[in-house]
Amino acid sequence: MKASIVERNPQSWLGYHLQGPWQETVPRGFERLKNWVSEHQAQGEWLAIYYGNPEVVPPEELRVETVIATDILPEASDEIERGLLAGGKYYHARIEVLNNDFFSAWRSLFDHLKAQSDWQVDNRPCFEHYLSDGSDSGDWLVDMYIPVRAAD
Repeated sequence: MKASIVERNPQSWLGYHLQGPWQETVPRGFERLKNWVSEHQAQGEWLAIYYGNPEVVPPEELRVETVIATDILPEASDEIERGLLAGGKYYHARIEVLNNDFFSAWRSLFDHLKAQSDWQVDNRPCFEHYLSDGSDSGDWLVDMYIPVRAAD
């Protein structure tokens, strides 16, 4: 796996905040976002921003934001949320996810990061940037980002 530390600027987004098991909330959030984007002809990078560690947080308490990165302002009547993805240093890798197995891809990236003694996970959320749509095939090309800081 080829991974590296990258610096990212803060990024504005529009989307939806959901709570519950990610395998349910992420598809539901993207379906809502797809409808909104189509209705408003909006453009931007498609991202999922994750809050919580699924190995310690109960599934019903996991949170996700399904968003497009954009600086456009929604109309006052739109029922879409605005937010800001934190900037800073991230451990990044471009990963091919097969058969919708995002968990294994994330686990592999976290294991790879743990082998790096100079960096540790920071408290900002992890996120994915989707480079392909694997909704039908189950195969995705995704940039994955883990927030990091210098090791103590």
